Amino acid sequence: MFGGTRSEQERATGIVAAAVSRPNELLRNAEAAVAGQAYLEWARYDAAAQLHRRLVEPHDDTAVALRALDPFAVCAARLAAAQQITQQGAEHHLSRALALRDRLPAVNEQLRQGRVVAHHIATIVSRTDLIDGSAFMADIDHEIAGHLQRNGSWSKNRMRDMVDSTIFRRDPDLVRNDREDAKNKRGVWSNNIEHGMSAIDAVASAEETAMIMARLERLAMSVCKADPRRKSDRMADALFAVVMAREFYCQCPNDPKHPCTADIRTVPTHEAVASGIDVKIILHVIADQATVDGSADSPGYLAGHGVISADHVRDIATKPEVVARSMGNDYREVRRDESFAETAPTSHLDDPRSAEAPSFVRDRGDPEQVSEEHTSSDGDLTPRTLYRRAPRSIPSVDVRGTPDAVEPPFVQAVPLPAVQPGDPYRPSAVADSYIRIRDCYCTWPGCDRKAWGADLDHTHEYNHNDPATGGHTHPGHMKVLCRFHHLLKTYSDWLDDQYPDTRNGRTRPVFITPEGRTYRGPAWTGEDLFPVLARLVWDAGPVPRRRPSSQSPPFTDGRQKTRTAAKHVRRQQERKRNRRRSQETDELAPPPFSVT
Repeated sequence: MFGGTRSEQERATGIVAAAVSRPNELLRNAEAAVAGQAYLEWARYDAAAQLHRRLVEPHDDTAVALRALDPFAVCAARLAAAQQITQQGAEHHLSRALALRDRLPAVNEQLRQGRVVAHHIATIVSRTDLIDGSAFMADIDHEIAGHLQRNGSWSKNRMRDMVDSTIFRRDPDLVRNDREDAKNKRGVWSNNIEHGMSAIDAVASAEETAMIMARLERLAMSVCKADPRRKSDRMADALFAVVMAREFYCQCPNDPKHPCTADIRTVPTHEAVASGIDVKIILHVIADQATVDGSADSPGYLAGHGVISADHVRDIATKPEVVARSMGNDYREVRRDESFAETAPTSHLDDPRSAEAPSFVRDRGDPEQVSEEHTSSDGDLTPRTLYRRAPRSIPSVDVRGTPDAVEPPFVQAVPLPAVQPGDPYRPSAVADSYIRIRDCYCTWPGCDRKAWGADLDHTHEYNHNDPATGGHTHPGHMKVLCRFHHLLKTYSDWLDDQYPDTRNGRTRPVFITPEGRTYRGPAWTGEDLFPVLARLVWDAGPVPRRRPSSQSPPFTDGRQKTRTAAKHVRRQQERKRNRRRSQETDELAPPPFSVT
């Protein structure tokens, strides 16, 4: 299939022989292969598009195009034979090739340069079907390509959300019409599969589906640890119990020595029983206040689902069971006897969107409890900000007629609390929500686990004995990690770091393999969806005092530090060395695989 000797192939691809490679070289080979695969996929699409131009387009306005076996099908048959795929697969491939050529040429160029992984192309093409023929098609194409040029990692959900938010923001009318059509396509279907099993498919609104899944998941997780079923099996059993008004129960052996500890609430009804009806379900919907009010059409975000349109946000906001909670800084006028410190560039502070604090829309219930799992971030950031230039749209502050006020339009931003009162280890409720909104998903490269239900991790390990020396609890020092990646970071030799991007002030996590290979965190986050998040002001509170030690002085031949403390010190030193080696620049990295 591939001509040339093995050494010639290695020189052409930049991949060295695996038999003599070290771990970092093997990882570099994998990275080069992924970038090379993107270029090869571009070559496939390019060949298909050119074949279409030669064989199909000359017959577009002729009677041949009306045949059952039209030129498109005949062209796809050639591609199917050449690539050893089905006719249907070849037709889908040809359609994507035409979309990249005609609708998304800038994205197509990013694929050629290896900046986008090949398997994300199907997502980008399918999510942009709406814009075919739109007046904003070229703008959307270039904006998506601009996101793909960023240094950072992508996951399937982040790619989907980035494309959706770009379209929703550019052409809300197009999305509005399409959503009205989608409402009429709801339904439930069953499909027979092998071994006497059947699958159920359902199409409903995003919030209804999220509520159903949340209830099933809560029921599935209410059994004791001795239940032998997998979580997916328990959710299937929970679905049957809920729909048929049957009792859902734990299937553990119920050994007298180890009694069942399941917590399943079953309530009898008139003619049956129902399990889990008292489960309190909270859906998190985030949107700009202007979108909720109807004065803007910016997209929102439904946790567990992804980006939703402005109309969808307003539909949810009008439901009677919804409770709205705002998040943002209050402002007060600055007097002459008060010091002033402007903490952000004027170009950012003058953005009128800065006054539009995000709103939380969710059903009635107790405030979300802060996750029990945390881990900490960086100590190089200053976790406090005092004053900012007033956003243009703050009507409640008028300092011009106040004789002892500073020159307008300066006001003081009242900082939001970053930590819980009396517990400097745990973030406040508003900081907890902020971090989850900002990150959207687990920040580990490629991970799609949703932020709500995941852990909040101090990037730099929190020092419980002397909090002032490491691991400040502050949004700039914390990130979302799913339980698996949280454990991997904590108990393995992986190293992570987190610091502000000098170009835009956004927090940037990085992850470093035990051998020193560095991978960046997500290229697209909630700060792209809600730019105002980067402008919130936080107060970390007073520096916690050192905890008095009750331990006896160590023996002269003993350890001066515990193994854990020594590991934390070593990690801090490694982070500093990595930062010195990795100088941030304002220029984009060169394409990973560019062929001229």
